[in-house]
Amino acid sequence: MRSINLLAVGSVCAVAGCQTATYTQYMPGPPLEYAQAKCNMLAPSVHQGYIAIGSPSYVAGAALGNALDNAIAEQKFIKNCMTLQGWRQDAPGAKKSSTSLASTQLPHQRTAKRRPTAQELGVPGQVVAGQ
Repeated sequence: MRSINLLAVGSVCAVAGCQTATYTQYMPGPPLEYAQAKCNMLAPSVHQGYIAIGSPSYVAGAALGNALDNAIAEQKFIKNCMTLQGWRQDAPGAKKSSTSLASTQLPHQRTAKRRPTAQELGVPGQVVAGQ
């Protein structure tokens, strides 16, 4: 039984990895923290259950296999979710890219783009009734 526990802990450590993922914004979208929070919150929705009937070692193996499969599915979901939010995961070991200033600022700190004036759009500046 001790070897099964050791195997389970070792497998979880191997799947979890030692590095944290870094992301680069490649299209407009929410700030990194918001996108990560949303994707991490939704990721457990891909978990699947299992049914195993048999010896205790068989059931333990089925549980371990299910846990590994769920962890892999969760990582794939997070990667795809972050891509849809406008963030691409950097390759492991790659230098951390500097994000643009716009992506690191809070929404209320960003400067709005200048809207074209009515004159630039060809709209008359004044409309007088009866003309």
